[in-house]
Amino acid sequence: MRAIEPKTIDIVCPLISGNYLDNPIKVTTKSPKTYRKAVYLIAQFFRREFGYDFTQYGYEGEETDPNSVAFLWIHPEAEGYSKEFKVPCIGACCFRLRPSGYGLQWIWLHPYLRRQGLLSDTWPEFINEFGKFSVEHPLSDAMKAFLNKHNFEYR
Repeated sequence: MRAIEPKTIDIVCPLISGNYLDNPIKVTTKSPKTYRKAVYLIAQFFRREFGYDFTQYGYEGEETDPNSVAFLWIHPEAEGYSKEFKVPCIGACCFRLRPSGYGLQWIWLHPYLRRQGLLSDTWPEFINEFGKFSVEHPLSDAMKAFLNKHNFEYR
């Protein structure tokens, strides 16, 4: 039997059923409400950390934009757990269709799990799915550094 180290999950994060999930989980308007609500809660963390006026995802997960595509990360040690376990969601991001194509609107990962390769591992999947997408401003210094490291053009 596997167990998650208690010190690595002593964090405030939404919980979802395991269901043998892998990172990241694609979340659309047709996804289970618990997934959409977890994205919404993480969007609130983003809003608070960066001082925005509103949460950039549908209230309580009721996202109405059919072209929005979110991704939800669960704790890496919780990947593959069965539905009998609740697993912590430690990050999310949201892409939205714009006139020029998709744009990465926002991304937030729990501070304890930043710089652990979660976004780097997923970046090729994003490029595969969305092609040449934009990254919307404003950008944090950490995001600028990430984009530079991955030779991703942004303005």
